[in-house]
Amino acid sequence: MGTPTADKLRYYFASKYLVADGGTITEQTADSGTATTIVDAALTQADDYWNGAVGRFEGDTTTAALRGQFFHVKDFTASSDTLTLARSLPGVPVSGDTYKMFIGGNYRGDTELYGLSMNGSLPELISTTGTNVTGLTITKASQQLDIGTMSVFYDFSQDELYIKVGADNYGPGLDVSGDVSAGIITDDTFNGWIQVDVVAGSLPGDNQTDEFILAKPERTLTPDYEGYETAIDGDGYTRYMLEVVKNTDSTDSMVGLEAYTNKPAGTATTMASGGLTTAAGSFVATDASDWDSRGLWVKNTTVNGGAGDCRYIKYRSANSFYSQAVEWATLSFDGGTTEIVKGATIEDETSGATAVVDQIVVTSGTWGGNDAAGDMILKAVDGDFGDGNNIQVSSSTYAVADGDSALGMRGYTAVSWSPADSIEPMSDVDLGADAPSTDQFENPSTVYTAPENVTFTDYPSTTDALPLTELAAGSIYGIWRREWIVSDARARSDVDSSINSFWS
Repeated sequence: MGTPTADKLRYYFASKYLVADGGTITEQTADSGTATTIVDAALTQADDYWNGAVGRFEGDTTTAALRGQFFHVKDFTASSDTLTLARSLPGVPVSGDTYKMFIGGNYRGDTELYGLSMNGSLPELISTTGTNVTGLTITKASQQLDIGTMSVFYDFSQDELYIKVGADNYGPGLDVSGDVSAGIITDDTFNGWIQVDVVAGSLPGDNQTDEFILAKPERTLTPDYEGYETAIDGDGYTRYMLEVVKNTDSTDSMVGLEAYTNKPAGTATTMASGGLTTAAGSFVATDASDWDSRGLWVKNTTVNGGAGDCRYIKYRSANSFYSQAVEWATLSFDGGTTEIVKGATIEDETSGATAVVDQIVVTSGTWGGNDAAGDMILKAVDGDFGDGNNIQVSSSTYAVADGDSALGMRGYTAVSWSPADSIEPMSDVDLGADAPSTDQFENPSTVYTAPENVTFTDYPSTTDALPLTELAAGSIYGIWRREWIVSDARARSDVDSSINSFWS
């Protein structure tokens, strides 16, 4: 038995309309459009069905400016077959333009998630070839490669191809003495790789090198945090998308498979002065010179006995951070007699506190049985819900609070921060594991509805990663991502929520 190489773990889109593992993601064909809409009469689903979907145009679609371009669906209007997009496209869709959309959970699709862009284009969609290393076509650049300038070197005497990024050393060579289909060339870490096709007879007659600029493509699964993010709901919201990982090795298991997401730039530091309560506020860090300047999450690793807490930072000026107020809370309930739905405004009959329900999960009992119990994520919270108090909707009691409400975001309990507390950048998304049942995963009705039986938290590094499973040869597993979008979210162009995985 051996250990599968890095290229054997592949990531796939899922979609809620699929009926079996590996199902075909439908290729759609536009009828017309504008810079911010796509009209397609073949979209016969109900109003809002495609809200939140991620889409991309095919690499050979009719309109050249749209080839390989991604988009995010803000709204779908069934009566006019119109997708309204979150940002303007670089061209106007015309009749015959082809595209695909990915939404929700349910089953793994047949389409892999995309890797890095090369010289501005994704090689999965638009063929990427070298100028000097003739006979070479690159078909994928894995997300595990560093961004920057990648060199591809052809050693004529050895008949081998090598890659490196920046000033790194070259990794092991790929034998290209004969034609190669879907060959893998790894970097010197053995984690990053490119996939290539090679026509041996067209390779150069001497040593040659080509360079390509590697970059993170935007909007391929988690869109940038643009201003439109709060247009759907002025109080903010949470959004959920599923990735499915598969061990494509035909023989060996991935033992101790774990996953984590990248954090934004920034060296861990301390609070030098000022402090935070749960209200909007500011503090000064000791040194935040290499942190992002806006729209980021900060984690305090000192408070709550080291369990931590987090804040959404609207912007940073030098070492000064300006924090959003904590207007979210969790609330447990029991004695549920009438269903409380997502989006409902609830009120504490005794304290008068109010909030909007972002998510509600029933963990035991049923509404029909008058004994529903569970947990809520609340937003636009005004006041405190008290233990044992009636929870009302439109002056009618629906359930009873089982404990006091607790302010906090992303699973943390909000507490005050003080000078000398340790802080660090926090990843932009939370992860949760989902074991399939006969290859099927959770299937929420919308991307704004939490999947059942999935627990989320932030997993920012190899030392604090999401444990998955021993993934047998040919097996799959689900990784859900949760975006927690606050009101008045600030745009940031470099959101990197790629999922990284490692195993023994």
